Amino acid sequence: MEVRKVFIEVSCLTEAHISGIGHMTLELIRALEKHPDNQKKFEIILTVAWDRKKSLKRWGFQAVRYKSIPIPMRLFNIIWKFDLLPPVDIWVGKGIYIFPNYKNWRLMFSKSMTFVCDISYLLYPQFVSPKNQKFLAKNINKWVKRTDKVLAISKNSQTEIIENLVVDPAKTLLVPCGVDTSIFYKRAEDKVAQLKKSLGISKKYILYLGNIEPRKNISRLIAAYKLLPENLRSQYSLLLVGGGGWLNEPILEEIAAAQAEGYDIIKPDKYVADKDLPALHSGATLLVHPALYEGFGLSPLQAMACGTPVIVANNSALPEVVGDAALLVDADSEQDISDKIRKLLEDFWLRKELSDKGKQQARKYTWDASAQLLVDELGIK
Repeated sequence: MEVRKVFIEVSCLTEAHISGIGHMTLELIRALEKHPDNQKKFEIILTVAWDRKKSLKRWGFQAVRYKSIPIPMRLFNIIWKFDLLPPVDIWVGKGIYIFPNYKNWRLMFSKSMTFVCDISYLLYPQFVSPKNQKFLAKNINKWVKRTDKVLAISKNSQTEIIENLVVDPAKTLLVPCGVDTSIFYKRAEDKVAQLKKSLGISKKYILYLGNIEPRKNISRLIAAYKLLPENLRSQYSLLLVGGGGWLNEPILEEIAAAQAEGYDIIKPDKYVADKDLPALHSGATLLVHPALYEGFGLSPLQAMACGTPVIVANNSALPEVVGDAALLVDADSEQDISDKIRKLLEDFWLRKELSDKGKQQARKYTWDASAQLLVDELGIK
């Protein structure tokens, strides 16, 4: 039996701090690596510009092969941006190509699958940098047309892709994100205490984890925290953890202003490593994710796996991901966000119920199951 070659474009794994798409790509590769058919019925080949290949070594992949594209990354990106690349499989090889980040290449002899994680650039252009929004809007129809399968990470995103990009439903495939419960589980108090000390946290805390950008609705979360009764604010800090996103300067100014007013809002300057995320979730009394739009919602899923009660916005893919295991809020209402935070902080048994339900809900989403969907789509029997 011929071993099928599966090429995965992995430039998203070469950044110093990888994005959500990078994390998804990493976990899917790890799940494909340990799939029983790897090296028997299919072979994973990671493709990247030649000068970025060394940066992939930090991930410790064991059951993959590498194929460098003989162009430095900076030049490759310019050529790719203007779609001047000749069919890449001419020199990389024939097989099935997986593109995890919207963009894809022209191919001559091969088939491809392309992830379109969400279409926020189209539905909510105000949340995307103008440069990126224009680039996506200009090229997305071309990328979708020339790929053999459009991969969505939630049912909500799949529906939006079908309706707004006018894609045949049969050309789409749902491949949701997952959570590794061997990593994300309730951590011991000493691990939590150690992390809290390193971040300068002395009290119990309400957690937000995600990029600091307008789409995440952090301004209303800050306002909601300020609306809490003083007795609750004296017990709980609001901990905002995340990297910088587009147009985050006003949000950072709001954080600084609230801190100057005496509100216990903590925004760590240091980068919180991925290995510390389970302890970060475990230490939170609850996680609040009031985003105005999400293609999936990975941090709520990770929090639920750790047994942390969750509050999410009642929009986009978030209700789908959390099921009945979280409280839903109106993302446009800081009062509703505040009321639900107060309700959960004051009701131990509700927190216990959501903690138990959350762990069950998280078990429905595994990277192994998502990798199997890809393998099935490869047509391997």
